[in-house]
Amino acid sequence: MAAQAVQGQEFRDPTTPPPEAMAQPGAVAAPTPGMAVVIQDGKPHLVVGTRLVAVGQKVGNAKLERITETEVWLREGKQLTKVPRFSGIQRSAAKPAVPCLAPSAQTRNRSKPVVTPAAPCEGVQP
Repeated sequence: MAAQAVQGQEFRDPTTPPPEAMAQPGAVAAPTPGMAVVIQDGKPHLVVGTRLVAVGQKVGNAKLERITETEVWLREGKQLTKVPRFSGIQRSAAKPAVPCLAPSAQTRNRSKPVVTPAAPCEGVQP
């Protein structure tokens, strides 16, 4: 019989924390886009891991300055950083409603049905 070298996979010990958590003892991971925000007692809180972080508290080495609908603001020393909550999405104003024009007398006398536009008109029910 010939002896063959067996190469196995190295398994990670499930009782140890992941390497990211061991990088800085006691540090909390920085928030990422798509992060969760919950409202508790009328105030927004950032969800970081299993913690709720209120405005004014620390997230890692940074202080949580404010939470808006679209961003989270963090201050580390004198540097203020804006972290978008939803990557690739920008807020914009809605287009104004299209006003409906009354049909002219000439259109009313036709025997063919009038084709209505696909866009809804202001004040018109479907």
